[in-house]
Amino acid sequence: MRISLIAFLALFLLNSCSQSGGSRKTPNGLEVKVLKEGSGSYAAPGQFVVLSMVYKDSKDSVWADTRKREFPVIVPVGDTSLIKMEKGVESVFRVIKKNDSIQVQVDAKSLFDNTFRQPLPPNVKPDEKITFLISCSNVLNQNQADSMMMEAQRQRQESMMKNAEKQLALDTVAIDAYLATKKIVAIKDPSGLRYVITKKGSGAGPSVESTVKVNYKGMLMTNGEIFDQSSSPIEYPLSNLIRGWQIGFPLLSRGAKATLYIPSSLGYGAAGSPPVIPPDSNLIFEVELVDFK
Repeated sequence: MRISLIAFLALFLLNSCSQSGGSRKTPNGLEVKVLKEGSGSYAAPGQFVVLSMVYKDSKDSVWADTRKREFPVIVPVGDTSLIKMEKGVESVFRVIKKNDSIQVQVDAKSLFDNTFRQPLPPNVKPDEKITFLISCSNVLNQNQADSMMMEAQRQRQESMMKNAEKQLALDTVAIDAYLATKKIVAIKDPSGLRYVITKKGSGAGPSVESTVKVNYKGMLMTNGEIFDQSSSPIEYPLSNLIRGWQIGFPLLSRGAKATLYIPSSLGYGAAGSPPVIPPDSNLIFEVELVDFK
């Protein structure tokens, strides 16, 4: 029993040592604390490390947390010829293994000078300690990284489409409620666009490939605030404009005037157009199709 207990304790201590503790040094001299020891060799030049990363200041205020993103961060390990130019945190990726969890601290000035390559914000002290907590879930070769990034892109596009569909449903309900409240009778396009022709034109309408000459005034549906308007007719390639215009203008004839009620997903979407158009904003455009070619 005594021998078994001693063997157990030895195994426990050995395992504990392999799981955490110790430190490493990057080629540029940064001290790396090992929180959990991974397996295998360090990621080699030409390989890619799959990471999650949190970095925060000395007050524990989190500056960024990649774990909140939908997809992991994939970082290439550069050729050895680049080592001398790596003055910042990127040098850490040369001393990281699969399943590692590590910690590294840098001064704010060094971080902004060497990694972000931008001026230090006036509210940040140069000697402020910034702590990075980095976990590496995998080390990939070029083909594996390409496959992972393609899959991530596919999932991102699929997620964006689903979100856009959900948002469009919300938008059309909001637009129809607005129209009902204002007692406006609008034509409903299957796309979700609603429109009222206030002056009929003549002849055929433009196509998406046309260049349109227009007068317009753009407003936020929520409060009627004008965010943009033309002072004289302006020409645009219709294919370069928001989907709401690409759908709306072909419904008009030369000389026609209309009011377009555009769902956010056919406008500027979840990103909006800061600072004048907030995210997921339904828009109203009063437009005149002066001419097209």
